[in-house]
Amino acid sequence: MTTSRKIAFTAALGAALAFGMVAAPAASAEPVVATTLSPVIGAVGGTGSAGWGGALVNESVTVRVDPERPGFSRFGSSIQCHCVVHWTNVTTGQRGAVTLPIYPTIPASPYPSFETGSGRIEAVVTTTDITFLAGRGSWTVP
Repeated sequence: MTTSRKIAFTAALGAALAFGMVAAPAASAEPVVATTLSPVIGAVGGTGSAGWGGALVNESVTVRVDPERPGFSRFGSSIQCHCVVHWTNVTTGQRGAVTLPIYPTIPASPYPSFETGSGRIEAVVTTTDITFLAGRGSWTVP
């Protein structure tokens, strides 16, 4: 290969790489599953005016974080999980509680995010009535 061909090849390769970088779609991070908390086992309901005998709960709560939305966590579960997630940000000392199930306002929309702050989060999950075994877990929020 002659020198002029090498220069032309190198220039064409450089142009192709530059075009590929400019034309490439921007990367967008999707929320990722940070953890699934251990199952909570308990009972909810009772004999109230509805006349039903209550329900057993054996559910796990999933936690998602979004790298593009630092400081926020999303909690999700099935509609049978009448649970409360009591979380503590070990890094900042911030605390809070989220009652599940949380229904999205639009069926196709994601579960809402809650500001837990960035850092290491620890959580305990209980049922809204009687908890036999609390769920537990921890995750890191960007």
